[in-house]
Amino acid sequence: MDPLIVIGGGIAGVTCAKTFSIDRPNHRVILVSASAVVKTIANLKTLGRSIDMFDVIEQNANSLKSSNLQVLMNKKVIRLDSNGHRIQLDDGQWLKYSKLCICTGAKPRTIKVDDQDARQFIRYIRDTQTAKYFTKLLAGSRRIIVAGNGGIATEVVYAVENVEIIWAIRETTIGAVFFDAGAAKFFTEFLNDHGTTTKQETTGKPIKRARFGQIDIDDNLFKNEFGIALGPDWSQGLNLKGRESRKKVMIETKVEIVNVYRTIESIPDIISNKMDLDKNGPWNIYVELTNGKIFGCDMIIVAIGVTPNSDVFVDDKNYLSLQLATDKGILIDREMRTNLNDIYAAGDVCTVNWPQSSHWFQMRLWTQARQMGFYAAKCIQWHMNLINSDNPNLYFNFDVFAHVTQFFGFRTILLGLYDGQKMNTDDYKILCRVIPREVYIKVILKNGQMKGAILIGDNNLEETFEFLIYNQIDLTRFGDHLLDDHLDVEDFFD
Repeated sequence: MDPLIVIGGGIAGVTCAKTFSIDRPNHRVILVSASAVVKTIANLKTLGRSIDMFDVIEQNANSLKSSNLQVLMNKKVIRLDSNGHRIQLDDGQWLKYSKLCICTGAKPRTIKVDDQDARQFIRYIRDTQTAKYFTKLLAGSRRIIVAGNGGIATEVVYAVENVEIIWAIRETTIGAVFFDAGAAKFFTEFLNDHGTTTKQETTGKPIKRARFGQIDIDDNLFKNEFGIALGPDWSQGLNLKGRESRKKVMIETKVEIVNVYRTIESIPDIISNKMDLDKNGPWNIYVELTNGKIFGCDMIIVAIGVTPNSDVFVDDKNYLSLQLATDKGILIDREMRTNLNDIYAAGDVCTVNWPQSSHWFQMRLWTQARQMGFYAAKCIQWHMNLINSDNPNLYFNFDVFAHVTQFFGFRTILLGLYDGQKMNTDDYKILCRVIPREVYIKVILKNGQMKGAILIGDNNLEETFEFLIYNQIDLTRFGDHLLDDHLDVEDFFD
């Protein structure tokens, strides 16, 4: 029988390939990785039914090899022939498959830059290689502009030292991709802290969080523009220092980058505030924002989101194409199947096309990539009619949204409709408890039932709150006292 082929060396692809190869030691698996480095998980800890905390580590792709798992490093798929059940690599060879799982992840969204020479000062942090290039340019920087409001942008602003930062965001508050205005205010106090300041140093309490490691890999091992996506702790171990004596953060809200100019002279005269540029230059580049302001800086960090990396599977008119969603994700059904026979997808590259539960939604995150990769492996086994294969419904774990990460050194857990997703703003009630610089807890209630929660800091409430979301217990009796100090909610549900 032809092998199962998994495309992609990120969390989804590695999880799928490893799970299948362990479950089915007599069935061949081929993992095709665009890099010599793959991402895998370690130290998995289950905090609840859907809440998993784990370390993301980098490994040399060769370390994954086993008796039935073959890894093809630095290979890129350039063509898919679904009728012939085969794929073509960039070295020209064709590989036959019995089943195919596409886990090619996503690529960074880019910004408009008319000046070709200015592009050398723009960094898109997506993988180990681009992170290393960023640190080299940062070392000589006095001022940088960070564009974006997600996990990587937030980590850049917090982690870097000795540089002035202009943080350009489309929303009105920081971190809006992950948390609400209340949590944003909680974290704002840490913006100008020393870049390496940890929760332990600011509160005197030990920090408990996952560590996400990196290994040193020769740059020559990378042959593609973007490799495997970084994790939440991507900044650990990197020298993130500029050349100033201190750090300063200024936030520009409700803006985007309009254009980037290499010199003052290249800025069109029609721009009225051209002469209002500060006199601290010259700068490497000048950035025009939608609010009309122009800032000189030494570098731009762009982290404005990602686009599913599905292009290679739809461009070739000689072969059938995969059906894509409006966000360019490959559409998958409830058992991870695409519209083409024997082809599956998992992770950032796909978009779910099944009726979603009331407390879950798709978000391109590490946790969902691992869940999807694992679940895809189980579905593939079931569809192969392999002996003793479990029904994949036993592993369907997309009922309550759950994500564990860290921001500004604090463990952050997002549960259910944590920011009122899928709900009208006048249709729910919010309760909050805040201990400045230590704890932020927010729950969303509707008709007395918990719909979502944000837990920042060490509070040990995640399992209880997850239970309340799953079971939709009436909490009316607690009134507004659900989060009170003296009330131990856990005792009511033992």
